[in-house]
Amino acid sequence: MALSEPRPDPYRLRPAGPFDLDEVVRIESESFLVPWRREFFASELVEAHRYIRVLARDDGGTPRVGGYLFAVSLYEEFHVNKIATDLRLRKQGYGRMLIEDALARARAMASTAVTLEVRVSNAAARQFYRSYGFREAYKRRAYYQDGEDALVLVLPITERG
Repeated sequence: MALSEPRPDPYRLRPAGPFDLDEVVRIESESFLVPWRREFFASELVEAHRYIRVLARDDGGTPRVGGYLFAVSLYEEFHVNKIATDLRLRKQGYGRMLIEDALARARAMASTAVTLEVRVSNAAARQFYRSYGFREAYKRRAYYQDGEDALVLVLPITERG
C-alpha cells in the first residue's frame, strides 16, 4: 500500500475584508442564538485597534470562508469579541487555528491578558477555552439579549508565553 502525499490545508488565515461579510454573517447566523447584524461586522472592519481574521480558501471550494475572529486591543488587554467556524468544519482544528493566531497576536502586542465572554450554557466553548488556560474571572448577569449570563474568561499573558 502506497502512502499518499499529505495535501495542503485548503484554508489559510488572512485579514477580513468587506467581500467576506456575506460568509461571516452566514456563519454567525448558524452559530449564535442572537447573531450580530451585518452592519456591526461592517463597522468593525473600519474601526481602530481591531484584529480581524478569516479562514479563507481561494481554490473555489466551499465554504469559501471557514471561520472568523474579531478582536480588539484595549490598552494592555486583547479582547476576543467573536470567533466561530462553519458548522461543516467543526472539530477539524480550525477554531484552534483562529484562537492560536489571536494568542500570537496578543503576545506580539505585549498584551498582559486575553479576555472574552462566553454563554454560561456553552459547555463546549468553555472546555475549549479552558484547554488554553483561560479561567473564569466573573459573571456578567443577563449579558446576552435573551437574558442569559456570560462568563468572562481571562488568560494572563506572561513573558514566556
